[in-house]
Amino acid sequence: MQSNSVGLGSPISGFGIAAETSTEISRLLLDALGCIDDDESSAIDLVKRASTLLRPAGERAVTLRAPSSGGLAAWQIAKLRAFIESRIDGGISLGELAAVARLSASYFSVAFKASFGLPPHAYVMERRIEHAKEQMLNTDLPLCEIALNCGLADQAHLSRIFKRMTGSTPSAWRRVKAASRAEYRRPAARDQLPAAAI
Repeated sequence: MQSNSVGLGSPISGFGIAAETSTEISRLLLDALGCIDDDESSAIDLVKRASTLLRPAGERAVTLRAPSSGGLAAWQIAKLRAFIESRIDGGISLGELAAVARLSASYFSVAFKASFGLPPHAYVMERRIEHAKEQMLNTDLPLCEIALNCGLADQAHLSRIFKRMTGSTPSAWRRVKAASRAEYRRPAARDQLPAAAI
């Protein structure tokens, strides 16, 4: 009698599973193992996807049409947004963001981009520039102070990032916005003058 035992490293035989499918199953299970301590729900999702591949092709066709996006859960997105906003004036590392989401750094980067549309660093820089714009519009703070308030190294760092993202320097952007605000307010001030002055 012949033994049909399958070792851990040997491919699955006799089940009609192609080499690509068994490789994909192995990858999914290893990914699940790698994130089970940090994010149990993602690990479960990966195991479910692997088990789907073990089903006969006819049964799994329906399931594979709409795979998981690989993004973050709603609670993770909310926690990350709050964390980034609360730390916008300081350093924010990839490791800290991954810890907030309770994921490994490598899995986190992929999931973050799937959810936010940008890699973590690019999203944080975008938020820093939005905070800088708010401060330039609503305060008279010098650009060097605004840069520090937004977690940037100095005014030159702010200028480089700002110009790359907006096409304008911070000081030019501030002048244009201040001029357009002043022009917008001007007619309202004229309406408040006494009738004899008009």
